[in-house]
Amino acid sequence: MKTNYFVNIVLLISFMICWVSSDSNAETNLQKKTRTRLKAYYEKQSNNEKKILIVLFKGSGKSMAGIQNAEVLLSTFNLDEEIYLASVYTDSNGEAVLIIAPGFKFSTDEKGYIAIQATYIGNDSLAASKKQIKFIDLNVDVSFKVIDSVNQVIVSSYKIDSVGDKIPVEGVKLNIGVERLYSTLYLQKIETGKDGTANMEFPDDIPGDSTGIINVIVKLMEHRTYGTITKSGEINWGTIIDHPNILSSRSLFGDQAPLWMTITIFIILTGAWFNFILAITKVLKIKKLDPEQIDHRKDITKL
Repeated sequence: MKTNYFVNIVLLISFMICWVSSDSNAETNLQKKTRTRLKAYYEKQSNNEKKILIVLFKGSGKSMAGIQNAEVLLSTFNLDEEIYLASVYTDSNGEAVLIIAPGFKFSTDEKGYIAIQATYIGNDSLAASKKQIKFIDLNVDVSFKVIDSVNQVIVSSYKIDSVGDKIPVEGVKLNIGVERLYSTLYLQKIETGKDGTANMEFPDDIPGDSTGIINVIVKLMEHRTYGTITKSGEINWGTIIDHPNILSSRSLFGDQAPLWMTITIFIILTGAWFNFILAITKVLKIKKLDPEQIDHRKDITKL
């Protein structure tokens, strides 16, 4: 009896050791996976296309880095049903972009929000992660009018309800600017009123192209509810500037070299050709010399 008792005790202890070691091995495997993070941003572009930007990172703190060539699943929701949208793959910076056509119809919740969920399923070394963003589809229109000889930029913001009616949106702060060569020059920030509209007196000293055309940019910057929205429109309110044709002028980047460079190259080439012709002349004179004179000269050199 005592033998059986001791055997049972040994078996029980062995089982507990195996169970604890298996749990510790499983925990160790979980700890080996690197933490990942997903970020998602929404932007409505000037042509009404919706842009979803996904950024996938691994690590934490200063060791964070983008995950390259990772598949991220994007989906939306209709009530409690998850609807697959597309799969995107990250670039070398861990970024991926999904462009949604203007005619695509999203399902919304009772408050009018659209939900987009990004999912990274992970792998043996990277942990899985999810990110969901919600936004309301806000529309922004820009128009131009001359009121009492003053140029006015008129902006309207509104939502479309379930029956297709426009609902003005109050309190939307929009940046008004003009497109420059490498960036946007912002002029003023305006806020929509109860009717969803706002206007700005446009300055008359903004440079345009050769016909005075300028591209006016209206932008809502990273709003919590509406995301980022960009709208643009062209108008001939710019100051006409006659840009000279720099390619036809004498310049380093034009069709004709500067005069000082032409003269310098001419002098250098003239000197080179002069020395070349002089060297040939000396060689020909040496060949015409009498061999006796050459030997005599050698004898004189020896003396």
